[in-house]
Amino acid sequence: MSLDTRALATFVKKNPLLIACIVLGLGLLATLYMRSGLREEQQAELAQKSTEGKRYHENLINAIRLDDELKAVTEANRVARERAIKPANLAENLQYFYRLEAETGVTYTDLRQQGVAAAKAPDPKKKSKEPPPAYVPVTYSISVEGDFPKIIAFLRSLEHGVHFYRLNSLIASGTGPKVTLHLNVDLLGQP
Repeated sequence: MSLDTRALATFVKKNPLLIACIVLGLGLLATLYMRSGLREEQQAELAQKSTEGKRYHENLINAIRLDDELKAVTEANRVARERAIKPANLAENLQYFYRLEAETGVTYTDLRQQGVAAAKAPDPKKKSKEPPPAYVPVTYSISVEGDFPKIIAFLRSLEHGVHFYRLNSLIASGTGPKVTLHLNVDLLGQP
């Protein structure tokens, strides 16, 4: 059974609607086949754009409070700068501890500034985006004597004092009315 062009032309002329449907169906199948791989890509792109849109929306909402937060952070930084010591002012820094001694009635047996933690200098070979530290710890070794209530008053005065401090170590010894306290503390200092 051979199919000649005359019989094909006659079939097409008798059934134009059927031929149009077949051609349209084949075109739709080809389009569906071509676009089937794009669906996953489009879903991934939609998810990415949705996440990005949510992030932008949250940033816009948070930007409303940005000026107030900037003022609060600026004020907190100003207060921290005022409360930080200058490591080079040794006499002034020791005077702070002598005021604590006078206020609480304890007696120092040893009071020394141990040193300042060295701030890391940026390595010129490595391009670091890390800013230099804003503050450095200044270490003090302190030994005090006094009766128990005076020692507690000293610790409270140190805790609520003008300068920020971190207690590194504490050793208490003594029996009876006299207590000896050996402290190793860091005060917040400006580099």
